[in-house]
Amino acid sequence: MNTARRSGTIIIPLIAVAVALAPACGLACAGQTASASAPAGADQKISSIKQYGITWTFAAPAPAGRFVNGDWWVVGPVTVQAVDPAPAPGRSGSAVNPPAGRRQAYDDRVPGFDPNLRASFPLELRPGESLVSTHSLAKVGDKTADTVPGQYCRGPLRTAVALTCVASPPPADAFRPAFAGNWKQAFTASQLRRDLLPRLKYPGLLPDRASLERYLQRIWLDHLAGWVGRMMHPLENMPDYGRELTNITSRTGLRLLLDDPNRENETLLIRFVQLGIDLYGMTQSNSNLWPANGGHCSGRKWPIIFAGIMLDHQGMQNVRALFAEDEQTYYGEGYRGQKALWRISGEEARKHEHLPPDKWAGPPFKGDNDGWKSEGYRGLNGPTWVGTALAARLMGAKANWKHDAFFDYMDRWVREAPNGMVDHKTMKPKGYQPFHSRPGFMKGMWEIYRPKADAIGAKMRAKRQGASASTKPARQTEPSQ
Repeated sequence: MNTARRSGTIIIPLIAVAVALAPACGLACAGQTASASAPAGADQKISSIKQYGITWTFAAPAPAGRFVNGDWWVVGPVTVQAVDPAPAPGRSGSAVNPPAGRRQAYDDRVPGFDPNLRASFPLELRPGESLVSTHSLAKVGDKTADTVPGQYCRGPLRTAVALTCVASPPPADAFRPAFAGNWKQAFTASQLRRDLLPRLKYPGLLPDRASLERYLQRIWLDHLAGWVGRMMHPLENMPDYGRELTNITSRTGLRLLLDDPNRENETLLIRFVQLGIDLYGMTQSNSNLWPANGGHCSGRKWPIIFAGIMLDHQGMQNVRALFAEDEQTYYGEGYRGQKALWRISGEEARKHEHLPPDKWAGPPFKGDNDGWKSEGYRGLNGPTWVGTALAARLMGAKANWKHDAFFDYMDRWVREAPNGMVDHKTMKPKGYQPFHSRPGFMKGMWEIYRPKADAIGAKMRAKRQGASASTKPARQTEPSQ
C-alpha cells in the first residue's frame, strides 16, 4: 500500500477504515447508507455522520472514518451544515476546541454558561479542530434508557460527542486527539508499550470488563472546574459524582495490570488510554480543574500518568496540575500520632485530623462544615483510592506521581481499618471497610501485591527507563507472581 506524509501525518487510503462504515453508526455515504457487507472504495465520501443520537450533516460529502476508540474524524476544511438535535437557546450547544475552566457552551442550566463559546451552523471546521456537540434533556432529573449506573441525574445533558477535523486520513489505529483546548498531539495504538504492564496473576473474580468498557465508551465531558463540573457530566457518558468516577478509574487501572495473553482487555486498554489523553488535554488548557472538595474531584490523575507510560510521553507521565488526591493528603501531626493525614478541602481551616474528636465541632469550624463532616468524607473517599495507589506502585509510577503523602496515607487507610474511625455517639474507636463495597478484587489484589508492589514497580520503572534510553524494543517479561 502506497503511503505519503503531509505535516507529519500518514495518509492512507480510506478503504483502511471502511470497516467502520456500518449502518448501525448512522452513516450516509454520498447520500446513501453504507453497508458493512458492501465496503466503500478509496474514493468514498460521507455526507453525514450519526453517533449516539447526534447527527452532523456536511454541506458537501467529505472523507471520514473512525479513530481506534470509535470516535469520528473528517478530512477538512469541511462545512458542517447542521447538527441534529438542533441547538436551541440555552440548550444542546456545540463548541469548537472547548476551553477548560469555568465557562461552558452547552446548556444554561449548568453553571458557567457562556453563549459566546457556542458554535453556530453552518460551521467551517478546520484541521486541528474538535467539534463537541451535546443533546440536552427537557427536564433535569429525567433518566434515559442508556443512562450509566451511578448517575444521580443532577445535570441536563443526555450525551456529548466529538468530531475531529484532520488534514488527511490518520493511521487506522490512531487515537483521537484531545477534544478540549488546543493540545492536539497525535498517538497510535501501535505506540502502546504493553510490555511495560506487569502482567500479574489474580486467582479471584474480576471486575466486569464489559461494564468498565461501557463507562469509558463515550467522551468524559469533564473540563468545567470544580464540583459544579458534575452538572455538565452527560447521563449516558459518565457518572456525575467523583466517587463513582474514581471507582471506575481505580478498578480499570488495576485490572489492566493483569496478565492478558489473549488481549481480552484490548478495548478497555484503548479506552482508558484515550481517557488519559483527553484529561491531559484539559490540563493543558487549564491546570486547576479538580481541586479538593469532599468526594467530587478525584480519579483524574492516574489515567493521565498511565497513558503517559503506555505512550512514552513525558508530559503525561509527569503531569503538572491540581488534583484532589494530592490536595487532600498531607504530612502533619495527627491527634493519635498519625503522620499522613487527610482533609476535605485545601482550606487550612477545614483540617481536622490534628484535633481530637471532641474538638471536631464548634470553633474553628463554621456551622455543619465541621470535623465530623470531614471525617464522613474521609470514609467515602478512602475505598475508591485503593486501586489507584496500588496500581501506581506496581507500575513504578510513585515517583511520577510526586506526592508521597497520598501513598503513605493509603497504607495508613488500609492498616487502620479495624479501629481507625470514631463513633460520633459513643466517642469510641470503630472499624470501617477499607475497600470498595464489593471488596473481593481490591482486597485480594492489595493483600497479594501490596507487600511486593514496590519491588515489582522498581523492575517496571527500570525497564521503562531502559527502554526510553534505547531505540530497541523491550522484550516481553514473564508474568510477575
